[in-house]
Amino acid sequence: MKASINNNRPSIWRRCLSCMVILVATFVVGCEKSSSKSDHAKVTPAKVEMVPHETELATLTLTDDAVARLAIKSVAVQEREVFRHRTLAGEAMVPSGKSIIASAPVPGVIAAAGGTFPQPGSQVAIAQPLMILKPLLSPERDVPTPAEQVQMAGAKANLMSALVTAQGEVARSESEIEGLIIARDRAEKLLADRAGSQRALDDAEALLNVAQSVLDAAKQREKELRSLLVSIQTANDGGKPEPASPLTLTAPVAGVVRSVNVSSGQSVTSGTQLFEVVDLSTIWIRVPVYVDMLSKLNREETAKIVSLDGSPLGSETTPQASPVAAPPTADAASSSADLYYEVDNRSLQLRPGQRVGVDLPMNSVTKAMVIPTAAILYDIYGGTWVYTLASTASEGENKFIRSRVLLEWVDGDNAVVSQGPAAGTKVVTDGAAELFGTEFGVGK
Repeated sequence: MKASINNNRPSIWRRCLSCMVILVATFVVGCEKSSSKSDHAKVTPAKVEMVPHETELATLTLTDDAVARLAIKSVAVQEREVFRHRTLAGEAMVPSGKSIIASAPVPGVIAAAGGTFPQPGSQVAIAQPLMILKPLLSPERDVPTPAEQVQMAGAKANLMSALVTAQGEVARSESEIEGLIIARDRAEKLLADRAGSQRALDDAEALLNVAQSVLDAAKQREKELRSLLVSIQTANDGGKPEPASPLTLTAPVAGVVRSVNVSSGQSVTSGTQLFEVVDLSTIWIRVPVYVDMLSKLNREETAKIVSLDGSPLGSETTPQASPVAAPPTADAASSSADLYYEVDNRSLQLRPGQRVGVDLPMNSVTKAMVIPTAAILYDIYGGTWVYTLASTASEGENKFIRSRVLLEWVDGDNAVVSQGPAAGTKVVTDGAAELFGTEFGVGK
């Protein structure tokens, strides 16, 4: 019995030695894991402290290095008086008096000026040649028939009216040139005395050149009308008139060709409408407003032109619309009255008949919390949130708390909220999206 016990002693010692080796290895591995965890905790740039209740929000704690890397900036919530706005639909239209229709002064045949026939939608300058009218005033017989005499009498009356208008344009252009010459000379003298600018002199010379071009075109038109009038007078006196020279029809104003009613080679009678030119440098916006809302709108202030959904119209700057005096119009079927606004449209961004949104200011003024629009965050359910900077953070740490806000409306770069942080609380603007991603595990 003793021999069997002694024989088992080496195996027992081996088992004890193996257990001791396993215990030492486990202790060493555990120490390494605990040391790596402590080192990782030391270099973690962000920490999310979750709270036990789902109705409460998490707190983000960032180091100064993490704040600098995310370029986080914050501003204080302000409480101030704001005007309410209302966005309504409007329609762009040509202003009154900005559309001019050119008609044929005498019977004739239409031809293209300079080989190019005007097309609808093309932009034209003032006094730019658009068409050529070849008059049909020379009778084929020495003695005109009564019908031809009546036609020539009507043509003579039209030419007399056109000639008087051309003479008035010449006189007006000459008067404008005299005034512009005085303005140019004054600008030259001021520049020589170092009291003026080169820009003022250049503007004066440019205006003078434009007026001179208008005067030349008016004189040419007067000359051609006189020639036509002499031809008709000769025919009425029984003589054989000389063939009338072609009449160049120019654009009465600078703008856009809206319609062309004839084609090249077409014969027209006196008074036929040839083309229409509209000046779209400024355009009107007609806004139908429900009659009970008229007293609530501030009709003296400027409005903003936006898209129908309230977003920017597409340009870098939002077009401003100024109220204008226009004929009072209303629609009894829809119980609405029309308001008119004028918009600078030199870039031709708006077209007649285009539907746009008009952001109208209202008379009601209310006190509300205002924060930058960049601070607003949206969750997947459409909820609006902001990150506020906690004042209880220790040195070297920055605590951010996500807070819910109730958004009322957006006014440019500012957002008006009816519920949210108190006035003076700092909210994050730059870097708010990065904080949102850090909290939910998708940040950088």
